[in-house]
Amino acid sequence: MVLTSSSAKVSVCDTPLHEKVLTAILRNIDRNPDRIAFISAEDPSVSITFKEVYGQAYGVANFLSKSGHGHLDVCCQVMPNCIEYAVFYLGALLCGGAMSGASAMFTDYELERQFVDSHCRVVITDEAHLDKVLKAIRRCPEVKTIICVSSPGSTRALPQSVVSWDDVIRTPVTALPKYNYSPDDMALLPYSSGTTGSPKGVVLTHRNFTTMLDIINSHFDNHIVNKLGDSDWDYHNENLLLMLPFYHIYGFGLMNQTLITGTTGIVFAKFDPMVFLDAIQTYRPKMLMLVPPILLLLTKHPMTSNYDLSSLQFVLTGAAPAGKDLCDEFLNKYKHVRYLAQAYGMTECGMASHLPPLDSRTNFLTVGNLIYTFEQKIISTSTGKEVPTGERGEICVRSPTIMKGYLNRPEATAETIDSEGWLHTGDIGFVDEKGQTFIVDRLKELIKVKGLQVAPAELEDILLSHKEIHDAAVIGVPDEKTGEKPRAYVVSASKNLTEADVKRFVEEKVSTYKFLTGGVVFVTEIPKSPSGKILRRFLRDRAAAELASKL
Repeated sequence: MVLTSSSAKVSVCDTPLHEKVLTAILRNIDRNPDRIAFISAEDPSVSITFKEVYGQAYGVANFLSKSGHGHLDVCCQVMPNCIEYAVFYLGALLCGGAMSGASAMFTDYELERQFVDSHCRVVITDEAHLDKVLKAIRRCPEVKTIICVSSPGSTRALPQSVVSWDDVIRTPVTALPKYNYSPDDMALLPYSSGTTGSPKGVVLTHRNFTTMLDIINSHFDNHIVNKLGDSDWDYHNENLLLMLPFYHIYGFGLMNQTLITGTTGIVFAKFDPMVFLDAIQTYRPKMLMLVPPILLLLTKHPMTSNYDLSSLQFVLTGAAPAGKDLCDEFLNKYKHVRYLAQAYGMTECGMASHLPPLDSRTNFLTVGNLIYTFEQKIISTSTGKEVPTGERGEICVRSPTIMKGYLNRPEATAETIDSEGWLHTGDIGFVDEKGQTFIVDRLKELIKVKGLQVAPAELEDILLSHKEIHDAAVIGVPDEKTGEKPRAYVVSASKNLTEADVKRFVEEKVSTYKFLTGGVVFVTEIPKSPSGKILRRFLRDRAAAELASKL
């Protein structure tokens, strides 16, 4: 049976994404001309108002246009969360471009891959990551413009090929060139590993993401905000903690939520437990959007007793499942929290597909109901046919917010979205009699480390490039703090190769969260099917047995 959403109706939006957000910013300016849009969590003296975001975005757009950039040019941000992030993204879209975020933790090897794959023409970074970016673009001839946000008080002279952010935002604002805009144009190009394989560019159009923003805000207005605060509470005056990375669709969506609703975003350049807890005490948010490792910190860490966290009323966790025992322990500790809930989505969905209705304090095992425009069916993993209510199968969803496809990867797109428009999520779940969805397992091979995706295929490609490794496979092994840890099973071509050698080889090429913290195990062969596909379930069974033997 195909399930449809019972949420309030939201129309498909064909307004350009930047126009949608900038119009909302103007409303926020009218409401309060001096309202702060973003404040640095680490240094509260660093902030930017909605009025400044609006004006500086036009400065960015004019600079990019005068530099020869325009329609569908990909602009890549390689920065930790910062107050400049939204300004550049809006400016890039204003001049007709598209925005792609990359993790500031990426190595030059990873950055090069994304720059080349995306055909990126503009890169913005900060001073701390400039050298890494310059190293990466040596092999990326399509990159024509590099912009750098200097550190406060820095006296470093930038290379002649690099443009200062201060010069960019001071560009005189004139009329921008007209271009033939289409709601099907690419607006965003986040990278995701999908259900399998290495990271791929997810083409999200203006229609995809503007519609998603309308749906999310409608859900919050109708199902969440009215259940929090007192009668005189104004959601527009709320503070929202933004510690999830902006290059990730979850964090990027929350950043846009502050721009549209007029809330103030407290921006974390990196996650630091003490800064995080102090921010809750200082800014007293009623809502907190996070990932399971942060929920674990709030639940287990003894330092939480040193802070006043009593403002919290609603905590939403996503990006990876949170277990029942953890959720129970959290609610027992924080009895003032009215609701703890889980959400579900994918980058390929446009962000979310399911959000909670907040009908019970303890209804946290479900990811809630379908949000508006979404349809869902659960299919058998063996027959592909729909299964009855309560029976487990693969979750498939369909909506106008679903990605246009993977950039220049028609085969990968066809493997993920079928001919009827159903996105096959690779997650196993079921629907109960109330129409609520429960996630119980994963078909897809992705490893989730602190909510971040680690693609086994990416690490396997690196391992197989080692001259002394004959074959390799990577799986995730359970870990209470991070969710999972990547573990490699390696067939060595040399008796001299050590675990330390393998780890060091990988660490030279990837970000820290992709390190082989789950260990390296040497084996005589990798289990594979007759077609050559790695049989990861056998490796997971082996890892479980190894773990059990140590207990």
